[in-house]
Amino acid sequence: MKALNVLLALLVSAAIGLGVVEVGLRALGFTPTEVNTEFDPDLGWRKTPGKTIERSTGEYDVTLTTDAAGLRDDYDAATLAPAGDDTFRAVFLGDSFVVGYTVDREDLFVDQLERAWSAEGRGVEVMNAGTQGYSSDQSLRWLELNGAAAAPDLVVYFAYENDIWWNGSPEYLGQDKPLYDDRGALVERPLAEPAPRSWFRSFAMGEAWYRLVSAPRIPTVTSGDITLPVEMSSRLVAPPAATLHAEQTTRALIGRMAAECERLGSRFAVCPIPSKAQVASTSATTEAGARIDPSRPQRIFIEAAGEAGAMVIDPTVSIRSFAAEAEPYYRRDFHLNPSGNVALATALYGALGGADAIPPVAADATPALPVGREASGGAVPRWLLWYLGLTTALGLLYTRTYPQESALTGFGSVAALLAVVFGTALGVTSLVAALPPQASQLTVLGLLLTILTFVLYKLGDRVGTIAELLRSFTLRGHWYLMPLLSVLLSVGSLLVVAASSPLVAPFIYTLF
Repeated sequence: MKALNVLLALLVSAAIGLGVVEVGLRALGFTPTEVNTEFDPDLGWRKTPGKTIERSTGEYDVTLTTDAAGLRDDYDAATLAPAGDDTFRAVFLGDSFVVGYTVDREDLFVDQLERAWSAEGRGVEVMNAGTQGYSSDQSLRWLELNGAAAAPDLVVYFAYENDIWWNGSPEYLGQDKPLYDDRGALVERPLAEPAPRSWFRSFAMGEAWYRLVSAPRIPTVTSGDITLPVEMSSRLVAPPAATLHAEQTTRALIGRMAAECERLGSRFAVCPIPSKAQVASTSATTEAGARIDPSRPQRIFIEAAGEAGAMVIDPTVSIRSFAAEAEPYYRRDFHLNPSGNVALATALYGALGGADAIPPVAADATPALPVGREASGGAVPRWLLWYLGLTTALGLLYTRTYPQESALTGFGSVAALLAVVFGTALGVTSLVAALPPQASQLTVLGLLLTILTFVLYKLGDRVGTIAELLRSFTLRGHWYLMPLLSVLLSVGSLLVVAASSPLVAPFIYTLF
């Protein structure tokens, strides 16, 4: 019986340790990612019909729901057939920018346009055929496979700079996808279905291991002293041969899209979405020896569209003008935020309406510009709400605990202490935000290990006492006391460190 109790004590101790690690990793952003895609033998992958997932980071919290047709839209059946003869259908093709991987539908430019056109009585239905990770070849393949059923009157392809490199690759981050040659002909080959997702990745520990160790990495390319991810190599004024081949393939794909739209009897437009670097750039080339041109990828799409006889929509000016009022991109993520989506929708609204690419405004309707939730001003920062709430709650607690001190002193002390805590947290967050995702996660892990090392150093000989106490309870089989013991030892250790180090005391006391 004693052996069983000892075994239980070991298991409970291990469970507590793993639980702490799991919760800590989730707090650091290693929450297991949900996926809403499945294997497709023609496209490589597609969105899973009728599935809802949550995507949450420090910058956005988004719900992604796919309908019965496998689109982020509102079709209640798998068929893509138009709603009626009087409906003008616009099909939007592209990647995560189009599907809105980082914004809610209320803020997505696709839905903003459909709302505005509906309010104007234009009778336009916008089909969102975007899928995260798609490059030009997959958008073209989707159109070839589904264009006849969708029967669009207008097709708009939204290109992004990284599409160019992947257009010349038979896979994307280890997953097979369609491949066309540099003349626009489909290379016939079977696409391999990826291995099932490991059960271990349903835990934060598994997700952390995958991201930091096992996940496919995007290669880099070096030009002199400049190193770029290879998917951005079209920014180089003199790109390598493999990039030039991908650029030629991209031109052929745009021409193939135009020919497919002509076959379907639909008008075709290309809208290259500018990158954050391009919008921020004040000149065609940067200071890096005139070797990088952030606008070069977009020009490739514009030139290809012109050669194919397609309509060109350049939203760069609109997005730059919005940038004067509100940042159009997320700080860490490269996608457009809600304000950026308003800017893109505004550019499309003017370009498509001005070119008579969609039906005119109804005679009895009032023009309605696209609008999103953040178009009229920014929201109150979440950290400020937390700061004010904690200051109020802890200030009241302080004044009740120490009634002999004035309320001004109590609230002032709490506010100052929290200001130090929040200032440090915001500073670290800003530092981490400036780093690439993998580097930022490694940086945070390094900081935590440094703090843990500092705590162990401050505990000194007490670490041996703690280990002996845990060993004693384990060998005696007191498994039912292990959770309580772990809590008491953790709290006691933090209080000891707080008492011996004024620098970390405010953080620990705030935690309590």
